[in-house]
Amino acid sequence: MKRRYYQLVASLPALPDFRRTRVLPLSRLRLEERLALLHPDDLEELTRAERLVSWRRQPVGRTTGQIVAMYDEVMASTENRELRNVVDFRMNMRTVMVALRLKRQGKSAPRGLWGTGPFTRFVESRWADPEFGLGAVFPWIPEAKVFLDQGDAMELEKLLMGQSWKKLSRISDAHPFGFEQVFAFAYKWDILHRWLSYDAEKARERFEELILEVTSDHQNLFA
Repeated sequence: MKRRYYQLVASLPALPDFRRTRVLPLSRLRLEERLALLHPDDLEELTRAERLVSWRRQPVGRTTGQIVAMYDEVMASTENRELRNVVDFRMNMRTVMVALRLKRQGKSAPRGLWGTGPFTRFVESRWADPEFGLGAVFPWIPEAKVFLDQGDAMELEKLLMGQSWKKLSRISDAHPFGFEQVFAFAYKWDILHRWLSYDAEKARERFEELILEVTSDHQNLFA
């Protein structure tokens, strides 16, 4: 039986579009207090998936192999189909961005453990294609490539966040008062929090860090 969270959802404030506000309408503490109203199984799924969906940087010591293992574990243990879709969406986005950064550095098609999700081998086999044959699946790729080539970290981040925001909004609208609406809110809150804490200079520094990471074989490509 599908769980409904009428009281929880009713307690959540409206989240303004992250691109058009400077105020976070709910603190992390207050958000966690509301999420505590979830059934323990749902809260566990949300928390486990958040490690991959979150826009916070991955811990420095976490390797690509560890992230791939986390992805496999989350996908195998998560019962909610929409939550699996969100995790897949986010990790596919990261994989495509890793590929674009590698290609920007003139690298040949990667081999071994470099990305995660269903498109890694597909990208390898279509390395010569500027969009890796995925333009219809991920129509944001050409624009992301432009921002990457220009070194415009903030516009690139805004584009990718916007894609995730749109995905989460669709899920939320399709499942009123369900677990899906709750985790969509939590992950959109994370995007908004990340965006409001952004700084143009730090974004540029982060952009340069990412470029350095993909030029070193031992670096974690999913930071």
